[in-house]
Parts: sequence; structure tokens; C-alpha cells
Amino acid sequence: MSEQFPVERHPLGFFLPPNARLLLLGSFPPKRERWSMDFYYPNFTNDMWRIFGLAFFADRDHFLTEGGKPFHKERIVAFLQEKGIALGDTAHEVIRRKDNASDAFLEVVAPADLPAVLKRIPEC
Repeated sequence: MSEQFPVERHPLGFFLPPNARLLLLGSFPPKRERWSMDFYYPNFTNDMWRIFGLAFFADRDHFLTEGGKPFHKERIVAFLQEKGIALGDTAHEVIRRKDNASDAFLEVVAPADLPAVLKRIPEC
């Protein structure tokens, strides 16, 4: 008997500030139990927000909460809105072949409708 893997739907909608000029695309988020916030790049071991902190504020901890964990979602959202940076993922539905977020083990069932997304952010 072959092992069955459930289809997972993306838990977040695209984050699209009206002034977005840049759209950063990932593939699919990790499982929710690995999230440190309810937003994109939520896994605390992911360095995305530390890299943005270094690049824009010369402070890798800029997007951490005062206690140092988790990430400060409101600060991240305000930054992205100010800079006109949109976020999304290329897959709307996937089958996760292993218990991780590695792209190597994600089978895309339904890709995101990127032309429709881009119509919503005409400056991009």
C-alpha cells in the first residue's frame, strides 16, 4: 500500500500593498506548528527578516520582538508597506512529500495565478 499525502492549501493570501513595486515570491510556507508569527517567512530559523534588518537598518534583530522571539509582525508589515514590497508564494496547493518545507519535497497541485496577482499591483 502506498503512503497517502494530503493536499495542503496555502494558509495566507498574497500580501499586496497598493504601492507595491516589487513582488517577492517563495514557494510554500512550512507547517503551521513551525510558525513564530502569522505571516510570510514565519519560521524563526529562517533568516529572511534578519537579512532585511541588516540590509535596511544595519541591525539583524530589527524585526524581532522586544523579548527577542518571535518576529514583530506589525513592524514587518509597516516596513513592507512603506517600501512597496509585496509577498506571495508560487503555489496555491501542494502535497508535502516530507515533513518539512523543502522545495525538493513539495509537489505543486495548483500554482498561484500570478498574472491575476500582478494585475492587482499595477506599479510592479
